[in-house]
Amino acid sequence: MPLDARAEGIPNIKRRSEEGAAYVRVCRSLFQAIPLEYESREHVERIGTWIGERLEDIWDQHATVPKLTRHSKSWWNAECFAMIKEIRRLDERRKDLSRQRRLWQNRVVRAGHNFSLEWHWEVVRLTREITTLSVRVDRAEKRMKGAVRRAKRQFFDDVMERTHPSRIWDLVGWTKPRRLATTTGLVDQSGRPADQPEQLASIFQEQFTPGNARAVDPTILEEMPQREQRSFPAISCTEVRDALRGTGNFSAPGPDHASWFW
Repeated sequence: MPLDARAEGIPNIKRRSEEGAAYVRVCRSLFQAIPLEYESREHVERIGTWIGERLEDIWDQHATVPKLTRHSKSWWNAECFAMIKEIRRLDERRKDLSRQRRLWQNRVVRAGHNFSLEWHWEVVRLTREITTLSVRVDRAEKRMKGAVRRAKRQFFDDVMERTHPSRIWDLVGWTKPRRLATTTGLVDQSGRPADQPEQLASIFQEQFTPGNARAVDPTILEEMPQREQRSFPAISCTEVRDALRGTGNFSAPGPDHASWFW
């Protein structure tokens, strides 16, 4: 089976088009033909079934399948459409409130000190609504990202399920070259990877603190030039007080856990 990553187009009617206007006119005629009085429950069921069949026929007559192009997103589904519609609705509402707030702000500025306090509170109210809508738009955009991820995952999983094993290499174009690893795993002396804590501890011990370490020759210190030995005079209490005078009483304590404050 050849790989076809394009989803089948869903028939629809373009808004504000001649087909849309004709569809509305035919539906209006259908609704006008619905009787207002019914003889029995079976009569109501027959009329309901007839309306459903007629609406389906009218839709099939006026709806067309959209032409897919290289700009079309074949993984787009109803959830993505609902989310983008919600984002656009909230964003349009936010823009409308921003225009209203701008008009009220200009009105306050033109009035100077003679503006009404109600105008100020109207600006405050619009600002709060705009802030609330901005938060809702941000949350909707996050949900939109999740919907896109789910739609892509579901679409490409379906494509891979429909792909014949002999054509599996057609899917290689979706992947990208993997980044080469910049780190390597630890191995022991025989070249086997160390994946256990005991093996890692043994490798670190042999590397940094080996048991059969190379002997150190202390005679190298005798060849180094020695400086004159300096005297170490006793430290007076005055020097200790001078050193502690610039410190804080709440400094961190030392090994004895006794702070200077006490």
